[in-house]
Amino acid sequence: MDEILKDLKSLVKSSNKIVKLLNDYCKIRSEPVDNAYILEKNLQTIEKHLPELVAKELVKDLTEWLVEEKKKIDGFKEEFRIKFGQELSALFARAGKKIRGQYPVLRVGLYTLKIDFQFGSVALFFGPEVEKIKSKIPLQSATVFETVKRFDDDLQTHKMTVTEIYETLHQAYKRRLVLTGQSFGEKVLIVKVLNEFVLLRQSKKFLIDPQKSNFREYPRVILSYLMYFLKKSEFFEKNIRLYVATFDATVDKMNALWIPENDEGEGTHYSHISFEKIQNT
Repeated sequence: MDEILKDLKSLVKSSNKIVKLLNDYCKIRSEPVDNAYILEKNLQTIEKHLPELVAKELVKDLTEWLVEEKKKIDGFKEEFRIKFGQELSALFARAGKKIRGQYPVLRVGLYTLKIDFQFGSVALFFGPEVEKIKSKIPLQSATVFETVKRFDDDLQTHKMTVTEIYETLHQAYKRRLVLTGQSFGEKVLIVKVLNEFVLLRQSKKFLIDPQKSNFREYPRVILSYLMYFLKKSEFFEKNIRLYVATFDATVDKMNALWIPENDEGEGTHYSHISFEKIQNT
């Protein structure tokens, strides 16, 4: 008798657990497309607890139900993928941008979106997965669009005039030559020149008191974008030369910087930069 009671109590405990899981499943089942991936995970949890039930008929019924639900969820997942893509394309289209590529990697302007349907998140990159901007963005079309838009708007606020970029970069190059003992016209690591560029852009307040709160940040993405802005201008044709990085150099961020070539996100890694003397100046 004691053994029977033990088995019955175990069955009741296991049954209550599965009842709770099924109730939770039913709540989100009302919106199967939006919750396709969550439904799949919940089914896996229910399936994991089935062996705890000693009632063979109940296990048989639940197993058959799980098989049918899995088939339906595969359809819901595909509907979600289509719906997500359509909504995202429409949002960017209204902003004058077109999405290119196919899952899991989508391109929009200077950015790349890497979609992870299994974990319900998106990672945002600058360029073709060159610099990661943000990860674990919720897999919601409006949220993804707003994240890209917010970053792009912020990027525009850092834009300097072409003249400012050129003159500061020219000065940064000369400062680097002094530090390395090189002659004007020789090539210098572009990252090192941009380090000087960042220092030249700091306020007098930072120079007097160089603490974090007084420092104006220039992340690699911004420096890459400023170089792109300069590269498109007539100033770049004056006397600047960029040197394409070898494959090995692209692996180490200290040795190369990716710079866009156009607004579609195509670009090149450059390792060095040099200036030439302008004639008759």
